[in-house]
Amino acid sequence: MINLYTEVKPEESGFKINHKSHIMLIGSCFTDEIGERFAIHGFNIGKNPFGILYNPASIAICLNRITDKEYFDKKDLIKSGEYFYAFSCHGDYRGETEEQCLEKINRSIDENHEFLKTTDTIIITLGSAWTYRYKPADYLMGNCHKIDSKLIERRMLTVEQTVQCMMQATENVKQKINSDMRFIFTLSPVRHWREGWHDNAVSKAVLYLAVDKMIKEFCGNAAYFPSYDIVTDELRDYRFYERDLLHVNQLAVDCIWEKFSDTYFSEKTKYVNGEYRKLWLMKNHRPLNPSSEAYGKHKQKTAETEAKIQSLQDW
Repeated sequence: MINLYTEVKPEESGFKINHKSHIMLIGSCFTDEIGERFAIHGFNIGKNPFGILYNPASIAICLNRITDKEYFDKKDLIKSGEYFYAFSCHGDYRGETEEQCLEKINRSIDENHEFLKTTDTIIITLGSAWTYRYKPADYLMGNCHKIDSKLIERRMLTVEQTVQCMMQATENVKQKINSDMRFIFTLSPVRHWREGWHDNAVSKAVLYLAVDKMIKEFCGNAAYFPSYDIVTDELRDYRFYERDLLHVNQLAVDCIWEKFSDTYFSEKTKYVNGEYRKLWLMKNHRPLNPSSEAYGKHKQKTAETEAKIQSLQDW
């Protein structure tokens, strides 16, 4: 048999995830894609407390603030255009007034701190080693918020800096929240083309080396999942990309999810996943006639599926 592609086979994990797990996902836009898969399949998740973040330093700031329940105040904000933004957060966390912006962000800190106290697994997706610092206030930015580029300093983290900031943040979680917390690191397969092809490649290399070093430091409480490798080696054809040819499409995410499932889920968990997906499809069904006999049967079938899932989780 002739092989037509190079298959990436992740090693089976030393620890498993199931529907009793509480999982927090932090990082790049790829985090949203995988987080959606977790939600569809019935897992308890918290996702991107500060919105989408790309570089390890900003992700570390996010994790530290959630761990320490450290609120933002007015000095952490900047106005760009009609809105106020927080330096450390994605642009989704904005407000027409400082008070609106702070209320939204600090509410997220409260909610995610409570969720973190029940979390046993944190999945961190690193997107880029490039950072952007607002020069007038010497403040690291999670997002540029369309600020004048003359006011921003662009700098790449070193391997050592990446390891240092991420290890400090993860150790903080272990000391203050859960000493047995498990971490899964992965690299976003999305290429940051605006950095330039060379700078994107160097950036990914920095992250790759840093994660490898961190896994060795953790000695078993952390793992690397090769989402980046799966895309670049196994799914290298452009049919797995969106029209921008940079972001992976749903087919690619499905392939990655399947390999993640084989790595971290037992056969029972995968079976329950299948039932949850059926339930998700049922609940998203839009009837032509809500009062029809057929839709009544559909609702009954939906209730039966929910009851079946509950009985499966009680095994």
